[in-house]
Amino acid sequence: MAAIVKALPGALSKLRSSTTTLLRDPQVQAKLKELAPPAPKELPAAISSIVKTAESIQTMRFLNVTVGVAARNALVSVEVACWFFVGEIVGRRSLVGYKVSNK
Repeated sequence: MAAIVKALPGALSKLRSSTTTLLRDPQVQAKLKELAPPAPKELPAAISSIVKTAESIQTMRFLNVTVGVAARNALVSVEVACWFFVGEIVGRRSLVGYKVSNK
């Protein structure tokens, strides 16, 4: 426990310096893939990906995947569902049900 307490200030200062650099420098933000809008040169690749996905569904080729790929796809699906449920809870501002006012 003492080792964790001793290491905490250094870790916090390192975290603070890396996040302030990220927030201060717009060039760093622009290089991040998640924050950048899709470029026009990426549109043909996106369209071909959609076409390949549609063909895979029509030919049922998506059933021929390895166990690792299937597990990864399942984890991604569970993550998306969990974020949906978290968004619903935040939107309702309540864990259970909507608050209905009696007028």
